[in-house]
Formats: sequence, C-alpha cells, structure tokens
Amino acid sequence: MPFIQDMQERDLILLQTLDGREVIYAPSIGEPRAISGMLQEFSELVPGESVDVVVTRPIFSVRTIDIPEIQVGDQFTIDGQDYEVVVIRPDNEGMTELIMERP
Repeated sequence: MPFIQDMQERDLILLQTLDGREVIYAPSIGEPRAISGMLQEFSELVPGESVDVVVTRPIFSVRTIDIPEIQVGDQFTIDGQDYEVVVIRPDNEGMTELIMERP
C-alpha cells in the first residue's frame, strides 16, 4: 500500500476513534453524503463594550480527501444540528479544520 493511502486510512481511524461521528455533508455542488470527522468547540474571549464575552465556535476536523469540493457556505448536519462553514483551514498534511456557525 502506498504511503499516502496508508496515512489517509490512519487519519480516518484516528478520527473515528477520537470522536466517531458520522455527519451529513451537503456541498453547494454535488449530492449530500455521509463522512466521518471530529467535532470540537473552540472558545475565545472577545472584548465587549462594558464586559468581555466568551464566544464558542464549533470546529469540525475532517480528512481533506473526503471534502475536495469544500467551499465557505457549505452545510453539515451533526447530531441533528445544522452548521454552515465560515472558515476553511487545511493543514497541507491531509486534514482540514472547518470553523462553523449555526445558521
């Protein structure tokens, strides 16, 4: 088995072991399909007018090979909740983090 293919399979096993979520990806172009990934919540302190506010954003990690057509605005359904992609951050090593918002 070629090295790249071996690493892609190991990435999938890692995602399924850490979180094991199967989600529905609905690209703007193409048919919806099930993929595996890992959902996390990222929190940051944002300065407000009188008090600071904690903002939480969902981040979905997925194998880049599973979402070659990904675009800002694409939709995911995770545990019955809909999300929209607002930032795409590939790591150039086979994984992509998607920062999402609930519409």
